[in-house]
Amino acid sequence: MLQQVGLRNAPRGLLTFLLSLPDGVRMTAQEMATRTHETLYATRKALRELTAAGYYKVAKVRIAKGRIISVQHVTDTPFQFTPGVEGPVPGPAPRPKTKTRKKETTPLPPLPPEPEPLARERSQTPATGPAPAPARVPRPRPAAPDGRTHQAAELLLRVVSRQPLLRIGEVEALRLAPLVLEWLDRGYTEAVLAAALLPGLPTLLHSPAGLLERRLIDKLPPPLAAPAAPAHRCTDCQRPSARPGVCPSCQQAKDGPAYSGATYARPVRAAR
Repeated sequence: MLQQVGLRNAPRGLLTFLLSLPDGVRMTAQEMATRTHETLYATRKALRELTAAGYYKVAKVRIAKGRIISVQHVTDTPFQFTPGVEGPVPGPAPRPKTKTRKKETTPLPPLPPEPEPLARERSQTPATGPAPAPARVPRPRPAAPDGRTHQAAELLLRVVSRQPLLRIGEVEALRLAPLVLEWLDRGYTEAVLAAALLPGLPTLLHSPAGLLERRLIDKLPPPLAAPAAPAHRCTDCQRPSARPGVCPSCQQAKDGPAYSGATYARPVRAAR
């Protein structure tokens, strides 16, 4: 049919290319020129000739939200585009659909009847009236904080008051008080606690209580070792001694000639 069209070779080749594309493809003149290896001027001229011959048309279609798009129509039968119609004139009516025979389905067997409840269950179920609602079990209230917890909370509030980014409320301080008590029970003072919580804060802090809780847990040091008590003390000067009774210094002072019972002056050896 295309051989009988009164078109030159360039429009005929472009029409052949457009008819080979699948439905729904949108392509600009520049893309057509690139695909057919023609110049843009020659491609546009061929499109004008195809439009004049009735093989090609660009229609404006309004879609949702008031947008207008361009729809390209291509046909192998000329003069199928009529004025006032957005697309090509419909061709011959399609063949009527043949009625398909419905597939016979075998009905499913009926479900078996539900078994009756046991007689014991029927006797336990009341004959009339709704079932009684289950009794509500009261929730145990949390124990009130003791004196040590309050002291730990006041200590924490006193420490964080030096840093505006770590200001927390009394409720949050009471919640963190058991963690502070672990530091105090291990022998650490307020100064050590402040040195662990205050330095190295981020510029933007969303949850001061969360940061304090994390540092109180992660930075908890081991318990301090208690100083070993001396085994013996001197009975005179009360200084630690390796043996019970009087230490060697006090014993030497007693044995010397200048001992007066309170002080001892060691004689200075004269130089020879």
